[in-house]
Formats: sequence, structure tokens, C-alpha cells
Amino acid sequence: MRNNYKQLGPYIQQVNERNTDLKVERLLGVSIRKVLMPSIANTVGTNMKSYKIINKKQFAYGPVTSRNGEKISVALLQEYKQAIVSQAYTVFEIINTEELDPEYLMMWFRRPEFDRYARYKSHGSARETFDWDEMCETELPIPPIEKQHQIVAEYNAVDNRIRINEQLNQKLEETAQAIYKHWFVDFEYPYVTSSGVEMPYKSSGGKLVYNEELDKEIPEGWEVQGLSAIATYLNGTAMQKYPSTDNSKYVPVLKIRELNLGFSDDKSDRASMNIPEKYKIYDGDIIFSWSGTLTIDIWTGGLAGLNQHLFKLSSKKFPKWYYYLSTQYYIEEFIRIAEGNKTSMGHIKREHLDNSYVCYPKDNFAKFNFHFENILNKIMSNKLTNNKFSDMKDIILSKMSKA
Repeated sequence: MRNNYKQLGPYIQQVNERNTDLKVERLLGVSIRKVLMPSIANTVGTNMKSYKIINKKQFAYGPVTSRNGEKISVALLQEYKQAIVSQAYTVFEIINTEELDPEYLMMWFRRPEFDRYARYKSHGSARETFDWDEMCETELPIPPIEKQHQIVAEYNAVDNRIRINEQLNQKLEETAQAIYKHWFVDFEYPYVTSSGVEMPYKSSGGKLVYNEELDKEIPEGWEVQGLSAIATYLNGTAMQKYPSTDNSKYVPVLKIRELNLGFSDDKSDRASMNIPEKYKIYDGDIIFSWSGTLTIDIWTGGLAGLNQHLFKLSSKKFPKWYYYLSTQYYIEEFIRIAEGNKTSMGHIKREHLDNSYVCYPKDNFAKFNFHFENILNKIMSNKLTNNKFSDMKDIILSKMSKA
């Protein structure tokens, strides 16, 4: 053991409080991202009395490690006062928070080094487990509590900046979608009347003509086409066709997992830099996952290769914001279609893009560009900034070994 390291065991103890009177209803699960999230498990007919209660500032972890790849599912309850978790989890708490800060310990659990240690220490044949004894033997630096608070404060300051930007981006996305619907679905875009007053087009008496595809009236001079006609939805390819032969010359393969994370980590698949240019993804590209978890996003995770479960969107005629927001407008319908598929991984097909109609001005997008380009540029800027903040968090975590 290094001089500044101590075993965790003397600082923690198990908690085994059961939900016997069913007083707690909020059910959470521990994700491999090391957060407690609302559980998606089917609990119909389940006896919830045997579930474990977890209180704020307590931890839960899954001892079985062979199911999660290289990540250990462990999390600290911070958002809620109380919740319940599956009896398969081990719940524990810090005995004296004046000696060890729960948030400081959670920071240690977020380190890749802890994941590697826990996987190395896991044992078993049918399934590998990192049991309570192994957890107690975990070694980490435990400096004076004031120093712990200082490290936690530094980490949280960066984490809060990330969260603020994420919340801002969510508001920007909602604003962009609301304006898109108001202008391109309800046709209430700004319109200068003959008297020189700017008014909403439809409600101010703008001329409308019937459109068969949408089965409603649209502004005169506007056109209607399916999503597949306004942009190229380029499907990716199996990157096994382009294996990386030189680890110094590769790109990470962008799959649904990486798209949801927003970045490609060290565990991502690799492909040769020699993959065709059309399958390469750059910051600012619009990526749409059409299989499994359906989503559309602006990629800001650097150069990557396009997996076969993703579309890269582009267009020579239409501005980026239009085909991005148009596809995003239909995402809930696509999710409904995917969930109705009987395949193991729900997905949508080209025909669904063909039959998802959008309406646009035939000649002039310019008067709309200012509003939407500013929003998308701000979203992308915030995402790139958060990438830098994430790097700062990693640096802070790495410095804990010298605390």
C-alpha cells in the first residue's frame, strides 16, 4: 500500500433496510455511467417489500461485474431524499462523513483506474463478482476532510458548468422546435402585409392552397416533399470491412452508444483512416440513429467512422437547420414505429422517411436562416465547450491519486 493510501473498509458499512411497509415508491437502478436513474425493469407482480431502501448520501453498487463490460455500476444518491433499489444491489454508507466525504469517494469510483481494479479483483466462473470484501479492500488516498471538500468543490464547479450548458441546450432545442412548428407546420411565420405591418402569415389572411400529401392548405408558393427528398440520409457500414492495422492511424467507430454519450472513449471500436471519406464524421455533422435507440443529434465528438445503424444527413439545397429540425419533428413518430416493429431491435425504414412530409418555401430560405442558424451554432458551441470541461473533470480525477 502506498503511504498516502488507506483501505476503504474501516470507513464504510452495509445498509440493509427493506421496503417492508411499501412506503417508498421511487424505483431506481444504477447505470454504467455511475448514476442512479429511474428503473425500466418490468415490476408487474413483483413483491416490492423485499427491495432495499437507499437514502441520500448512500451508495448502491452491483456486485456482478461481468455484465457491464469494463464499467462498475456504482452510484451515490444525491438527487432524491429516498428511493428503493433492487435487492441485487449492495447498499452502503460512510460511517463518519467528517472523515470521508461521500462525494469525494464517488469521485474515486468514477476513475477508470477503479473500474480496472474492480474488474481485476472480480472472481467467479459463471459470473464474476466484486463482492463486499473486495470493496472494503479498495485502497485510495484519504486526505484531511478540508482537502477532500476542496477537491469536491473544484470538481463540482466544472460539473455544474456542464450541467448548465446541457440545460441551456435543452431549452435551445425546445425553442427551435417550437419556432419550427409555428412557422413550418402552423404556417404562422412572420409576413409583411400590404400595409407594411409584420403579422403571422396564416392568421393574417395569407393566401393558402390545398396540398394532397398533407391533406391541408399550405402557403402559396410552398412545396411538400418527404424527408428522404430534402437531404441525403447516408447509411453507415460495418467497420469490420476497414480494420485498423496501425493503432496510430485509426478513427473511433461511431455507434448508437457513442452517439448517446456524445463522445468515443478508449473502449470504442476502431477503423482504419483509409475508410471512404463519405463514411467519415466530423464535428457539426447531423447524425440520426434509425435503429435501437432512435435519436438525432449534432455530433461534436471529433473525427469518427459511421456505423451501419446510423444515418449521416447532408444536403446541397437545404440549410442544415431545416433538415435537422424536420427530422427531429418526426422523431416521436419514428420511435412509435420502431416500438411497433417485431424485430429484436426496433428500427425505421426508408419508406418511413419517404412518407414523412415536410413543407418549405420554394425559393427563399434566407429570411429564416438568421433565427435557426444562431440557435444551432449556439448548441454546437455549448457542446464543444462541454467537451473541454469533461477533459478538465478527467484531469481532476487523475490528480486524486496524489491527494
